[in-house]
Amino acid sequence: MMMNFKIIKNAKISVKLTIIYAFMFSLLLLALNASILYGVKYYLYSQSNKQLEDIKTILTNKITSQNEHINLSDKEIVTDIPSNENIHIRIIQRDGNVINSSDKFKYKVEIKETYGKVLKKEAGEKHILFENIRIDNKDYGAVYLQIVKDMDNEYDFMKILFVLMGIADFIGVIASIIIGYIISKKMLKPIDYITKAAESISINNLRERIIVKGPEDELKRLGNTFNKMIDRLQESFNRQIQFVSDASHELRTPIAVIQGYANLLDRWGKDDKEALDKSIYAIKFEADNMGNLVERLLFLAKGDSGKQKLEKQEFWLNELINEVVAESKLIASNRIITNNNNDTLKVLADQKMIKQMLRIFIENSIKFTSEQGTIDISSKIKDKGIEITVSDNGIGIPKEEVRSIFDRFYTVDKSRSKDKGGSGLGLSIAKWIVDMHQGCIEVDSTEGKGTTISVNLERIE
Repeated sequence: MMMNFKIIKNAKISVKLTIIYAFMFSLLLLALNASILYGVKYYLYSQSNKQLEDIKTILTNKITSQNEHINLSDKEIVTDIPSNENIHIRIIQRDGNVINSSDKFKYKVEIKETYGKVLKKEAGEKHILFENIRIDNKDYGAVYLQIVKDMDNEYDFMKILFVLMGIADFIGVIASIIIGYIISKKMLKPIDYITKAAESISINNLRERIIVKGPEDELKRLGNTFNKMIDRLQESFNRQIQFVSDASHELRTPIAVIQGYANLLDRWGKDDKEALDKSIYAIKFEADNMGNLVERLLFLAKGDSGKQKLEKQEFWLNELINEVVAESKLIASNRIITNNNNDTLKVLADQKMIKQMLRIFIENSIKFTSEQGTIDISSKIKDKGIEITVSDNGIGIPKEEVRSIFDRFYTVDKSRSKDKGGSGLGLSIAKWIVDMHQGCIEVDSTEGKGTTISVNLERIE
């Protein structure tokens, strides 16, 4: 039994469904046939009871309608009963003396049974209905009329009906197994497609998709969901490949510079002070760039994996902006840092990350704004939120490149960005911080005139 259960448990879904359907269909047939047999049996017994009552009425009327000296032994009393109905009659005295009887009366029916009520009696394969009626007669005294209905024909009919139903049930169950298996196999065909597609998909083959046909049912939705999942995996994998490629490219340049100056030091730096100073400066510069790049790569990697968590708290945004403005004036003393508007309000956010975001925007503005250029950091209440703007009058961004500036490793002017130590990751980090705070970011830039970056966040009422 346990082995059979394990076999069924490990079977295909189509087999399991077929077994379940066949089992339920068998139970339904069993209940239906049992109801039919019970109904037929009830009907046959009801008809037999009616026959007995009809015969009882006929005989009692016949006997009582005659004069007081009726001969109960007269055969005419019992000859009017139809023989094909298997009804038999006997008139008997209390001492067992039979006064009159049908020709084929061979039933052992006691006269002490209940009078005036139809009773059932079974003995082996024999089934009968009978009724005892007590009659007082002057010539014979108390006599008993026994009417017996032989139910053999009815039970033979029910046996034949039972056998026919059994055969029909067997054929029906076999047909349900075959048809159920075919239908379930056809209905579950999309799962086979999904399985084959999943087996053929690998890191090097993400182009495979499931061919989804048929009605809009659960299996078709499953196939579409699987295809969408593969689309997301392919997109993510492509981004990962691009990310690794860009990171490798960005790291290759500072490593090559450091190696070049290390070789220069090895050859000439021991005796040439100018070469030594130049090499040390270049190595430190490239090491700083590489360290900054690695730090930003780790930040984005943690963000992508969900390990970079926000530590939200309430704080005064205007105070944070004042702090950032003061620090920026120290860092970029040759730029004009202003704060034209700074509304007093609280926000619920990660204070460190908001500060990091502002620094990224300001550093970007400093890089691409000439000396004595103007950079403004402001904030103002806007509807139910707060708008932070960082604007400058620098070189601006070409219109066709504005939408790409938040892509990782993207730089508008690669050669100039490299000279200024740019890696193309700062704005990507800033965009990630804004997204994690459910904010939105807008860029308005005109080439040669300047750039304004606006960030909209929710505020505390």
